Amino acid sequence: MKKTVAKSALVSALLLTSSASMAEISANISLTNDYRYRGISQSAENTAVQGGFDYAHDSGLFVGTWASNVDFGDGDNTNIEHDIYAGYWGEINEDLSYDVTFYRYIYSGASGQNYNEISIGVDYMGARLAYWNAPDYFGGDNTLEYIEANYSLDLPEEISLTLHAGYSFGDELKDDDSEYIDYSISLAKTVAELDLSLTYMDTDIDDDDAYFGKVKSGANANQSALVFSVSKSF
Repeated sequence: MKKTVAKSALVSALLLTSSASMAEISANISLTNDYRYRGISQSAENTAVQGGFDYAHDSGLFVGTWASNVDFGDGDNTNIEHDIYAGYWGEINEDLSYDVTFYRYIYSGASGQNYNEISIGVDYMGARLAYWNAPDYFGGDNTLEYIEANYSLDLPEEISLTLHAGYSFGDELKDDDSEYIDYSISLAKTVAELDLSLTYMDTDIDDDDAYFGKVKSGANANQSALVFSVSKSF
């Protein structure tokens, strides 16, 4: 699996660079008061600086990289998460599109936690459904799966509203019955070429002994939270 992801990224990069005139390069940088992934803090509720580069081809192929500081608490040597990804985006008609993406998550100082994931998504008129599968979650032998539903719509004053619900499950969470739901509501607006967003998020985790135990603050916090971010795209 690891070799397959690396090969996919390499092939995509070669295809993209062979037709640079048909490709688009973009970059982004953001600052957030808490880096949360599927409802769980990856930065111990501290500020995170994030950024990445994307390279997309008119054929639908794309490749990119993204990084953020992380904090998983005492005893974990990781302080940077670095993601690389490659995939394909296709359009069935003007309202319906799909994408398939391979991800490689790399954690500095803790290579044993590196893992791969694949996602398959469908978008239709503001709604998105996606399925994710990590066969070696955090460098282990078990699979972690995730499904999500999202809906975005435009509000007055050029404000966008996004509703999200996700469900984490799979062998990694099965033994201690730790499957959980995360959900959020987000408002976003562009001001002076800066993208601002405010998100309320929470999970249904309430068991202190579960895989993702109920954590009210600090590393792996998963209580309700307001997350604010400001980002800039180039």
